[in-house]
Amino acid sequence: MQGPQPLAVDGAALGLALPARPIPLDELRTILLHPSCDRTTRDGVWRHLIEQARAHRGAWMVAAVALAAPMLRRLLKTLNEMVNAEHEDLEAEMLACFMEALYRVELSWSHPLLRLSRLTQFGVLRAHAVNQPELLSEPEMSDDRLALRYPSGHADLLLARAVEAGIITAEAAELIGITRLDNTSLADYCRARGLLYCAELKRRQRAEARLRQALVSGELSRTAELGGMTASATRHRSRS
Repeated sequence: MQGPQPLAVDGAALGLALPARPIPLDELRTILLHPSCDRTTRDGVWRHLIEQARAHRGAWMVAAVALAAPMLRRLLKTLNEMVNAEHEDLEAEMLACFMEALYRVELSWSHPLLRLSRLTQFGVLRAHAVNQPELLSEPEMSDDRLALRYPSGHADLLLARAVEAGIITAEAAELIGITRLDNTSLADYCRARGLLYCAELKRRQRAEARLRQALVSGELSRTAELGGMTASATRHRSRS
């Protein structure tokens, strides 16, 4: 972030409501952390950072770690409560898992930074799991690519399916994922985004009620089966 030629992203090329000029990474970090920065911009910038880290490694890998520092600090606090390990060792392992996650995350997924957080957490927990629970099993490989596909019952995948089926909105899925699965309190979530606590609480309750109804009725399962059949037919046509 310093020196005669600090790393920067091209705001004009990226668009995403960014300033149309080279943006140094320290300024980019400020933009991403500001409450006015919308999710589309954050997601687009993080996809670009992931691509740069994969292509160039080195300084761009360090840059990705630096811009993810707020998330990594929160994750480290959570992992300290879940894993019996020395703080310094756990920190080093978390960073190693995060850099590995930069290669494993699928860029087509929504919320790439949230996905990086989950992959990093799972990587650390997998290393410390005694009985190797099913949730932390190795990802499946498909189409000869390192495309991680979560186990069929994983909460992230269920939320994504619910969004695709129109059961809940993408914003509601983000709210549930962050406040239910990431150990982030609803109060912290609202404070960081300038939202009203009561309004978001009711929005989460309504979305979770729709999810429960879809799970009980089997609507979400049928959606998943249909998606799998469609994907299978698409692959068959492409081979033909």
